[in-house]
Amino acid sequence: MTEKRKMNQKDMRFRFAYVLPGPNAYADRAAFLDDLAAVRNAGYDAVELQITDPSELDEAALRGDLERAGLPLCAVQTGGSYAALGNCLCTADAKVRERTTALLRRFVDFAARFKIVLVFGSLQGRRSDEPDFRAGRTRIVAAVRELAAYARPSGVAIAYEPVNHMEVGWHHTVAEVESVVRDIGEPSLKLMIDTFHMNIEERDLFGFLPEIRDVLAHVHLSDTNRDTLGSCRWPTAEFLSGLARIGYGGAVSVGVYNTSLSRTENMARSMDALKEALGRIRLGGAKE
Repeated sequence: MTEKRKMNQKDMRFRFAYVLPGPNAYADRAAFLDDLAAVRNAGYDAVELQITDPSELDEAALRGDLERAGLPLCAVQTGGSYAALGNCLCTADAKVRERTTALLRRFVDFAARFKIVLVFGSLQGRRSDEPDFRAGRTRIVAAVRELAAYARPSGVAIAYEPVNHMEVGWHHTVAEVESVVRDIGEPSLKLMIDTFHMNIEERDLFGFLPEIRDVLAHVHLSDTNRDTLGSCRWPTAEFLSGLARIGYGGAVSVGVYNTSLSRTENMARSMDALKEALGRIRLGGAKE
């Protein structure tokens, strides 16, 4: 059993981010700026964006918006074009694979320019895109290997996300993705975890953390119902305590995707839940 190290105040310096749609998803730029300001005012340290294609963005405007908000970009999600365009890597359709690979390279270049983490997972595709499990996995791993090699010179970290079996067809658990990351062995290819998917797929929610500390590059934090953090049963304090004990130093991005509340209210309530969790840890009330 891995020995637990003593935790001190330095371990508690998490960098919290909030996930927002990309600027092109808003009715106008003012609404996007309002949300950036709200993220900052709620106390978050950074923002993570969901973007369909970076080539469609006005990067200069985005940089200006982030600077005005005083909010750095920490990561970008890549999966939006699966639902919109059917992009995926598992399919036998070579044109779709080539289109998806080209898109992911544009994402790598975008991430390099912004010096951020690139989140990858949903663009693997579903079993409906490729019923042959082995063939689909072979194509996915080959494409990820090539993408990791492409990302190596820029220093971009590709954060490979284990996604639950209802949303993708392959690599659902932390162990499955960790195996791919270690087998490929590219320094640009890392692992990330998402608490929503963990709650569905993992039998032991925290036991694997010490084993992935060297490859963990990013974290998504959502409650088990994907509503406001703290509204359901995810053990946030215990989870953050586990991250602190392995010395995780990346961003923790809060995602709320299933709610009746306004985005601003979700930001504030989720931050309250984070503060409450940190308070419990400092008082010794959270144990993994």
